[in-house]
Amino acid sequence: MAKKTKYLNVREIQNAYEIVISSKEVHLDLEEELDSVMHMLFFQTRSHIQMDLSNLPYLPITLLTKLLNMARDLRLKKRVLVLNGLNQSSYHYLKRFGLIRLVFPSEAILRESHRVPRG
Repeated sequence: MAKKTKYLNVREIQNAYEIVISSKEVHLDLEEELDSVMHMLFFQTRSHIQMDLSNLPYLPITLLTKLLNMARDLRLKKRVLVLNGLNQSSYHYLKRFGLIRLVFPSEAILRESHRVPRG
């Protein structure tokens, strides 16, 4: 399933689906499209989901909360949501509230996310 929507690119990669956000800003249409694609992948596949957020300069707390809820729901189904390109403020939020393992299930995946601060 390689699909291009208005604000997202979705493609199948090894053992997962990758969602790349092509928009440079978060707005209602992007959030609605993301909700639709995420729910479709949740209910119609058994794969993990990897999301590339590197095009977004910031991640609003409302969207981060939606992603965390989806990550939790996927975990209940023995699947994971991996966030690549997470900005520093969102990373620190996850770290402060002990939510890092929810979207970075291993140290190797944490290191692969290129916008995560080193050290």
